[in-house]
Amino acid sequence: MELFNASGAAMRLRASPLFAIGPSAPGPALRRGALVSIPVGAAMLLELGLSSPTKGAIATGALLAGFPGLDAPARARAGWQAAVAPLVGLAATLGVLTGQNAILAVGAMALVGAAAGYCFAVSLRFAIFGLSVALSLLIAQGLPLDPGDALPAFLLATAGGLLQAAFSLLVWATGDREEEGGGEGWDRRAATAALRANLGLEATPFRHALRFGAALAAGVAAYWLLGMEEHGFWIPLTILFVLRPEEDETLHRLILRAIGTAAGLVLATALAEWLRGDGVAIALALTVATAFAYGLLTVQYALFTAAITTYAVLLADSIGEAALRAAGQRALATAIGILIAGLAFLLWPNPRPPRERTPERGRGVPAPTASPPA
Repeated sequence: MELFNASGAAMRLRASPLFAIGPSAPGPALRRGALVSIPVGAAMLLELGLSSPTKGAIATGALLAGFPGLDAPARARAGWQAAVAPLVGLAATLGVLTGQNAILAVGAMALVGAAAGYCFAVSLRFAIFGLSVALSLLIAQGLPLDPGDALPAFLLATAGGLLQAAFSLLVWATGDREEEGGGEGWDRRAATAALRANLGLEATPFRHALRFGAALAAGVAAYWLLGMEEHGFWIPLTILFVLRPEEDETLHRLILRAIGTAAGLVLATALAEWLRGDGVAIALALTVATAFAYGLLTVQYALFTAAITTYAVLLADSIGEAALRAAGQRALATAIGILIAGLAFLLWPNPRPPRERTPERGRGVPAPTASPPA
């Protein structure tokens, strides 16, 4: 089922207004979300239901690998998931190695964030690929791990991603071959040309890459300076989800993010108090939240935010943090992240398109900025 662009060539995805649905039809999107959430749910039941010491690490790797290629047919989706799995693992390793040192954490986030932001030069699908890798780094930096956990972090996160890829191949093998042959959306030559064409401050993707990396680094620096190391990663998490190459889209997402986060905090806190540490019940709730997060990503951004917030708070509760405390920190961190994302465009907006001179009036129509092939 097509979500927003099964060919993988879409360059942007605009969030719908608060009381509107789109651009994807909810039925197919939610069915696809439920399907892709199955590996996450299976890992959650195994890890939380059996009180495994991995505490959801495999499931989180599966969650992150589920976003790249989410709109693609099963075989193409498996390829994207298999490709991102080791990178998610490497990012988790880097997060473990840098997460206990402020300077290293800020520097690593700046570099990985800039690389992820530049992926928008190729396509939306490739951008989501990059964002998933940056998100893995962000989460790992926020966990209380030491360098000795670096190898397990790589293995567990990679295993979760490969679990997603294996499930997608199983889905393909059992007959889900709709639109196969035209859904890969990857052209190495076109991608390389797009990356080269957008080098330079006059190109929006390159400018976004620098802004994105700097904003994420500022988010990491903020939670260190404010003494929020334990769960301050929610500051750059907000920035990662809302900051886009276009200023109007970013501002729109800031509003939807605030509304969705508030709704998610209320729901997650109520669920955590109701479930009260029941591993199996929490795993099922996390699976449902994952399905809605996948399914609502292209349907209604505020509802997607509510779903991913529910996931984050419930997962924090499952590893021993009081839900009310997690909710309070999430609210504060989200507000700070929204502020930083807004300031990023205020301090360094996109340049106005250059204008070509004409002999008659000395002015002309805007000249196009560098852009990748669609």
